[in-house]
Amino acid sequence: MKNLLKSFIKDNRGVMLIVLLLTIPFIWLLLGITLDGTNARYAATSTKTALNRAVKAAVLALDEDRLAQGNTVLDPAWARSNFNDVLKINLKLNPDFTPTGQSPILEAPEILDFYVCQGPGFPHNYNSVLGISYTFYDPGVLAVVKVIHKYTFTGREQEIYVYSAAEVKN
Repeated sequence: MKNLLKSFIKDNRGVMLIVLLLTIPFIWLLLGITLDGTNARYAATSTKTALNRAVKAAVLALDEDRLAQGNTVLDPAWARSNFNDVLKINLKLNPDFTPTGQSPILEAPEILDFYVCQGPGFPHNYNSVLGISYTFYDPGVLAVVKVIHKYTFTGREQEIYVYSAAEVKN
């Protein structure tokens, strides 16, 4: 048996087989970690894009009566409705905010902060729930969303916090 092992190791094909057998699990591990990282990045990027679009839609909710008088004022209820509608479409959510099968997230997003800035004077500084300080120079909207992403390979969950702000430029 000892002579068989020595001849196996001295032969180049035997050494290559051992190296290959030791390398394959390592390659599979790296592949899994890479796929998990890519999937997490996709979830974060998709959420950021969806939130940017939703906040921009919320800023379009101008109070038309006040706008006719020359005042740029947002309608908070309409802004929130626009925000919810666009967020659902872009994150592929059901009407009750639960994700569909095509959604990049696994659970309903939690809207931590939705702030409609009307003034009173500009510039106006606002501190969000995450401690993010944002200065509004015109009427606008700031939103903070938390989504849960689950890694496929490791099985652990990760919280992703995303914020976005938009303003109406006078």
